[in-house]
Amino acid sequence: MSARAVSKRSLAMCLDIGGTNIKAGLITRAGNSLASANRATPANSSPELIARTILQVIDDICQQAGVAADKVDGVGISIAAFITGDGLITATAHLSQELVGCNIRTRLMQDLPTNYYFALDVPAPCLGEAYYGAGKGCADFAYVTVSTGIGAGVIAGGHYFTGGLGWAGGVGHIIIDEHSPRKCTGCGNYGCLETFAARQGIVTTAMERMAVYPTSRLHSLTAGNPDLLTPRLIYEAAVQGDICAREVFASAGHSLGLGLVILADIIAPTRIVVGGGIAQAGDLLLDPVREVIHKHAFPPRIRQVEIVQAALGDQSGIFGAAAMVFHDIRINLTES
Repeated sequence: MSARAVSKRSLAMCLDIGGTNIKAGLITRAGNSLASANRATPANSSPELIARTILQVIDDICQQAGVAADKVDGVGISIAAFITGDGLITATAHLSQELVGCNIRTRLMQDLPTNYYFALDVPAPCLGEAYYGAGKGCADFAYVTVSTGIGAGVIAGGHYFTGGLGWAGGVGHIIIDEHSPRKCTGCGNYGCLETFAARQGIVTTAMERMAVYPTSRLHSLTAGNPDLLTPRLIYEAAVQGDICAREVFASAGHSLGLGLVILADIIAPTRIVVGGGIAQAGDLLLDPVREVIHKHAFPPRIRQVEIVQAALGDQSGIFGAAAMVFHDIRINLTES
């Protein structure tokens, strides 16, 4: 592939690899998408299967766009795993444990030598919003993703902040109720923010509230099968006026607000951008967050922080992968 200088790079191959889906796109420096793809993440994926899938997606997008591989300036990859900037996966909660210890860059280079950039699936969308979305032009802001898990990325003084030990931003595992019986599937602790405001927390709250509201639409929508209960379905019931579903989002938003007031008190950002699948609920989720922050943030000036929805929707990670390529951003390059 191309060996153009960073300042001359104009075309990036971008992938966002989640626990459920892989989204990909061919993005220009101006932020235009020339081609895109969306496919399921192979279940219980081995390192080899993940690598082959990445390579196949890249090939498919090049063919779709009619662009030769040597015209692409680099590959940016956002992945649901703790991954160093040089491609070593050190931990994951939502992908196969077989990936831990694998250097995905080494494997990809065997078939496709190029410039590779890697990031956990929180820094990447944070960078996407910083360069192309709701954080553009804002030198100090936090991006918070609310989906299967919850995490934060921080832009401080115009630069991505990792912290001295790396991996700064684990807001999803702040303990907000140490006596809660809810156990986090990610960190193993009880009562962390994810158990109340991420997917597992929202579904758990919905099941609890359904017992109180026997006439809730959620009963008919799931036909009595709790396995069918999803944040999306709860949202759909909420916008139709279902009291039970609306209380679920009010509870999730309140809990999220408790976590974000801690984040705001510590880093004092001018803006918090909230993205991820669950954030697509918009003000249904974010109004309770704003209420908590405006009531409890301290000192009072912190209450001025803006709480806004991500501008790029579920494409934030794709555009963050592009930003890494175009601006030569390598996060957590090594880990001891």
